[in-house]
Amino acid sequence: MSTSSLLLASRIPSDSPILDFDIVVVGGSPLLVCTDFSGDVFSWDPLRDQWAGHRLDMPWRPEDEYEFSDILTIGAAVVDGRVVVGGGGDHQPFAQWDLASGAVRTYARYEHGGVASTTTMELDGRTLFLSGCTGPAVHLWDASKSDPDPAADEVELAGHGDGVGGVTAGRLWDRPVVVSGAYDGSVLVWDIGAEEPLTQFDDLDFVVRGVGLVTVDGHARVVAAGGRALVMGDPDTGAWEAPFAVPGDAIECMDVGVVDGLPVAVTGGEDGTVCVWDLAGRRLLGVPLTEHEKEVFAVRITHFDGRPVAVTAGRDRRMRLWDLRALLST
Repeated sequence: MSTSSLLLASRIPSDSPILDFDIVVVGGSPLLVCTDFSGDVFSWDPLRDQWAGHRLDMPWRPEDEYEFSDILTIGAAVVDGRVVVGGGGDHQPFAQWDLASGAVRTYARYEHGGVASTTTMELDGRTLFLSGCTGPAVHLWDASKSDPDPAADEVELAGHGDGVGGVTAGRLWDRPVVVSGAYDGSVLVWDIGAEEPLTQFDDLDFVVRGVGLVTVDGHARVVAAGGRALVMGDPDTGAWEAPFAVPGDAIECMDVGVVDGLPVAVTGGEDGTVCVWDLAGRRLLGVPLTEHEKEVFAVRITHFDGRPVAVTAGRDRRMRLWDLRALLST
């Protein structure tokens, strides 16, 4: 089953593992932007199987007098036809760059601390970066703004007791929300406008590595993953369902989506396994995919060449694209 569902695999031109990536559409074609363990940034055009390296300027203001960058998590957006990337790492707060020129658009704020997770969302026609901190907060940044515009500083959502390992966004109760999950097992649903939690879930007994928001059987559900557990919870009550039994080692990453009307989750594990889950059926689809030789650090659900796919990447320095429709037929 693994071989028939694997559409494409490609190796990053680096000797370091791929730690994180994001996907944008440029000129009608997908472009994957990733960062490796050394903090270097690359892009990959999967239609042409072409890689490019990108040199980004130091993320600090001149008066900060720092001479390092630490980009271990990354998000990407298209602003006025140009690719903008944002991210940071354990030792570098969030910053934004123009990918093609490498110029800094939003400088790192040292007082914000490091970055543990990054993604993007759409809000009122704007693209926002969401950065989960190594501390207890989530920051939202308008991708169209740049320093010294004071609007480049957006929203701070502070309420966890530890670093934020997973963050996502969506709509609940007719309003835009952010969902965040932390290393201490806490999961919160946030009202962006009020900058306060709407739902605080019961604490989980594992480090949260990924969160998602999806509709299952007509009801909104928050999904959280980490350790050897995948769970769904009710945002109306803050209660979790019984966890799914996860094969293999601990989960490192997760994404959720909808494939041909079916809500699914895809997880990547410490042992290199990739699992595709039918959330409505509360079951694993088929058997784990084992082409990755070592840890899978990042996963995204998207579309490629007209079909729904999962993209995975990790320590073996390879991007892999999986045909989700083929997996659903098993």
